[in-house]
Amino acid sequence: MNWRLFGWLAALFGGAIIAVWLVASLIGAAFAALGALIKFALVVGVIGVIGFFAYKGYKAVGGSERRQLRK
Repeated sequence: MNWRLFGWLAALFGGAIIAVWLVASLIGAAFAALGALIKFALVVGVIGVIGFFAYKGYKAVGGSERRQLRK
């Protein structure tokens, strides 16, 4: 058996496993970042909607009541 060839094949196989692991890790990190962005957008959206409804309620009950002069 050609041990030198066997060593080269083992090294190539090990390198391929490491390359696949690195690519999978990068893809996982990209999906994690995308998930974090979606969660951030949802939090900002919920806070914005709550703020919008709070402002509308404040105006509905006469908040910062400025009387308009009518002719």
